[in-house]
Amino acid sequence: MNNRWAISRVVAVASIVGALGVCSEGTASAQTRWGRPSTPRAGACFFRDANFQGDYFCAQAGEEIPSLPGRMNDEISSIRTFGDAEVTIYQSNDFGGRSTRFMSDVSNLQQQGWNDRLSSIRVAGRLAGRSGWGGPGLGAGSRDVRSVREADQIIDRAYRDVLRREPDPEGRREYRNRLLNDGWSEEQLRQVLRRSGERQDRNAETRARISRGRAEQIVREAYLSVLRREPDPASSAYVDRVLNDGWSQQDVARALRDSEEFRNMPRRR
Repeated sequence: MNNRWAISRVVAVASIVGALGVCSEGTASAQTRWGRPSTPRAGACFFRDANFQGDYFCAQAGEEIPSLPGRMNDEISSIRTFGDAEVTIYQSNDFGGRSTRFMSDVSNLQQQGWNDRLSSIRVAGRLAGRSGWGGPGLGAGSRDVRSVREADQIIDRAYRDVLRREPDPEGRREYRNRLLNDGWSEEQLRQVLRRSGERQDRNAETRARISRGRAEQIVREAYLSVLRREPDPASSAYVDRVLNDGWSQQDVARALRDSEEFRNMPRRR
């Protein structure tokens, strides 16, 4: 009698585990199927068309997709992030090959130098205390800003790097509030400044006076300084940034420090 009860119990447990396995598998499969799902509070959605158009699938912060199914690997055209999430895309399955990390929306992957297919994806939440971009002079990165002094230092750096001037009192008050009370990161502040009318006017002046050859030289110097190598074909995306968005060598260098290649480089002693 006891043996029959034990066997029945094993069968019941096995059935439950099997059912849970089926549910888990179905959930994982739903994450990588084109559709119009609800967007996550913290995570990312991957769109079939540029500018966040068409069908999409989403992943929560902390989830990984080691291998995109079918032809999805060459059908993703734009990425939208939600909450305090970042996305790393990889050229090969199981997070191998070339990679790029994005900490904000990407309206057109091709313009970011991803003409080739991406095959695996990681979506992460930015952890408090991590240095975000990790480059010299960034300091606060994506962690919480805890004091007026720290907020002012971030604002000073962003204004000098992006607008090439000191912050005005009104701007300082506005962005100090954003950093301290709305949880903005330094990168969010820089993005807003890059989209400002003042920056766009400066970009137009830059485009009028800079040649493509000079833009390529700016990118080459950043590559040599940060990655200690010559630029590859993907560097054309940074050349376009210099020409169209007014990026400086410092902007390119900061973006390169955000790359997987830089993070995996052996550190000089």
